Amino acid sequence: MLADGFMGSFDIDLTLRMSLQCINGSLVAVAPTAAPTWAIYDNADDVSVQTGALASSDSDSKTGYRAGTVELSTANGFASGGEYRVRFAYANSGSNYAAEKRFHIH
Repeated sequence: MLADGFMGSFDIDLTLRMSLQCINGSLVAVAPTAAPTWAIYDNADDVSVQTGALASSDSDSKTGYRAGTVELSTANGFASGGEYRVRFAYANSGSNYAAEKRFHIH
């Protein structure tokens, strides 16, 4: 698993843009077999808040780059002062990969 670090601090009710560069075990950019999935977890209780998949964004020779958005609203399970982590998962050439990023809502 790759830890991609801190995404930032965001206001509640903001649309968060998430992105992922898919890489293989040699750290080379690769196109995933299927759309990478993501799950956002509340760090306080490790409960999944939202899930989804990242759309293809391979334009302009960006092999393996994927992006998507999620609305950081209370209706979607987010709260001011919350700390969250996003876990991405994808496969390439029969191998499974994962990455994590973190963010805070102020």
